[in-house]
Amino acid sequence: MEYSFGFVGVGTMNAAIVRGIATLPAPPKSLDNQAVVDASDVVFVGVLPRLGEEVLRALRFSERHTVRACCAPVPPASVVRAIPLPPVAKQRGACVMTPRHAPVAALFSKLGTVVEVDSEEEMRKMIGITCLMGQLYAQQLAAQSWLQEQGVDAGAAARWVGAVYHTVSYDSATPGPDTFASLVEEQTPGGLNEQVLREMREAGASLALRDSLDDPLGHAAQGRLHGEGRTGRLVVVSEATPQRQTWPAPGFSLSAVPPTPHDTCDEVSVILIGLR
Repeated sequence: MEYSFGFVGVGTMNAAIVRGIATLPAPPKSLDNQAVVDASDVVFVGVLPRLGEEVLRALRFSERHTVRACCAPVPPASVVRAIPLPPVAKQRGACVMTPRHAPVAALFSKLGTVVEVDSEEEMRKMIGITCLMGQLYAQQLAAQSWLQEQGVDAGAAARWVGAVYHTVSYDSATPGPDTFASLVEEQTPGGLNEQVLREMREAGASLALRDSLDDPLGHAAQGRLHGEGRTGRLVVVSEATPQRQTWPAPGFSLSAVPPTPHDTCDEVSVILIGLR
């Protein structure tokens, strides 16, 4: 069974996905918005709500088309929710999604690691881990700054810190349930790695990290996350959504799911899935 994927509205998130797909060994051809419509029976529009009418009025639809405009949160039975991280642009990304959906998982598996969970509750908890990027970069910056304070050239310090973090993460890239615990226990008693680990624990670093995840979890439970950067959700609609209305000319229909008061994401990206 062959699926076609189309994108209308290419913000930060969709742009990263498209770049990742476009640089695959056998990338699909790219289309403009009208070409996406012409090649599809069902079109999902993923642009900011304020741009929806402008985008749709510029497109030509026929009687065979069904148009669905979506904004998260949407009832779980109607959507596959996925949170891909920007390195999907280089096929090195990570994506968590719910519920399990073979075509969507197959797409993102080409762009990195896919983790599928069975419920919205699990999804909310998984999203919080994406908030650890900033603290990881801050830790690397602290290590680079320490090297520079010891007289090491800034460029060499940055390259070495980046290389070390990349190297030591190799063993944990495809973990099982006990991988992280085993790697921690491998540190030689009395060695320098064990000493740094012990001192960081005594300083409360591990507890602080665990506590810091409680705040994103609370926000995710309300359908929102916030931070210094842009936030976004990917919503992949694969079934009919519950609301339907005519838009704006006869001959095709729009299934609209309005945002809720808690929906504060900067952009909503939607992938169209067409069955061929």
